[in-house]
Amino acid sequence: MVSWINATRSTYNYYVDELADHRSDHMLFMSSPWPSILISIVYIYLVWGLGPHLMKDRKPFKLDGVISTYNFVQMVLSAYLVERSFSLGWGRKYRMFCEPVDYSNDPEAINAVYGSWLYYIIKIMELLDTIFFVLRKKNNQATFLHVYHHAAQVVSSWIWVRYVPGGHGTFGGSLNCFVHIWMYGYYFITTTWPEYRQRMWWKKYLTQLQMVQFLLVFLHTLPTFFMDCPYPFVLRCFILYQSTVFFLLFFNFYRKAYRKKKEA
Repeated sequence: MVSWINATRSTYNYYVDELADHRSDHMLFMSSPWPSILISIVYIYLVWGLGPHLMKDRKPFKLDGVISTYNFVQMVLSAYLVERSFSLGWGRKYRMFCEPVDYSNDPEAINAVYGSWLYYIIKIMELLDTIFFVLRKKNNQATFLHVYHHAAQVVSSWIWVRYVPGGHGTFGGSLNCFVHIWMYGYYFITTTWPEYRQRMWWKKYLTQLQMVQFLLVFLHTLPTFFMDCPYPFVLRCFILYQSTVFFLLFFNFYRKAYRKKKEA
């Protein structure tokens, strides 16, 4: 029993500590995976369990001002990360396929770590999307797609910052931020000026843009399996898995929400 415990501890330390990039140790929630895992678990419990239960006999909160501010902040942060990603790498020196991670203490490499960490913090902030659903008693919008997507993003973003903060994997994060500029921009306009809601004809194209995003991430990583690529093999496999699952989930949502509506 003791040897099994020691072996488990040794394995845990190897994967969580020895393989990690320690340049992010001092950043919030980064020294251990448990805060991110706990945040995701509590989030799921709140939006599918405790939250709806507490709101059952209460009137929905009116949060238009709070949500407008939140959407504007998310839009600005997403635009900032797109600019950082472009100026630090993808628009200047990163090669399109299989860009290795720079683990040095070069100022640009450190900026990539901070940018990756900010992306992770934004993923935590995005959990408020669903909290707002619950507080406004719009529980039907807390779908499996929505909750799984947000919870998975928190944990997977932590993995990226902890092990590969920069390089090849930031392509998907950059695309995600670009999509979120438009997504949160749409939400900001329709929440701040509800009278424009009927005129925002491009809502369904946001879902199409999200699907294109996952397809591009998949196609961006697939060629790395046919070349000598130093980017971690396991994480390349995870990118393919995650982009495939998210594409299928969003496609299923799009098919139900728009194609069936058109047929009706």
